[in-house]
Amino acid sequence: MANVKESRVQADADVGGHLVLNFVNTCGGAGKDRDVERLADWDGAIDWATANGVVDSTDRRLFGKVRSRKGRRPPDLLKDLTELREAAHSVFAAIAGGVLPSEEARLRLERDIVEAMHHSTLWIEGRAPVRWTVCPEKAGSTLIKDRLAISASELLSQPMLANVRECGACSWLFLDLSRSRSRRWCSMATCGNRAKAKRHYHTTRAT
Repeated sequence: MANVKESRVQADADVGGHLVLNFVNTCGGAGKDRDVERLADWDGAIDWATANGVVDSTDRRLFGKVRSRKGRRPPDLLKDLTELREAAHSVFAAIAGGVLPSEEARLRLERDIVEAMHHSTLWIEGRAPVRWTVCPEKAGSTLIKDRLAISASELLSQPMLANVRECGACSWLFLDLSRSRSRRWCSMATCGNRAKAKRHYHTTRAT
């Protein structure tokens, strides 16, 4: 994965249709290479997590206290977060393609999910689906990573996992909820339009 510190221009910030898929889509450019990084630094990662509802202002204040107490450096926290992201991308992309994920990616994702559950409680409320809820006090500086790992675990256990697709042009993942289940592009505004322009170019040259 390259360390290109620039953002991909996109029309829809919720292309993935699920929190963990939006997370894996924070990396990747116009092609299949994971060569454009949107989480350039730890502050940027916190901003993304806040904008996507992973953490709130109270959680953000917690990070500084935990880092000063435990000596966790932002580059280390960012490295852990992006390694989770790439493992999740590898696993979900393999599922989308109907193949087995690599053992390395599966084990990494499994480890992060297990660690997140150690920092979580089982939330039971009436007849609503039971879910794991990460406790900020237990997770500390790994709160963002833990909540995203739990999100990955939830998608892996839901029927909608069968609707995960990889864009035909880039590496981004999304839930295909179209009636025909034949969606090809992460977004018509980006990859879809590029594909149409490419077809038009080749058709024009041929005629």
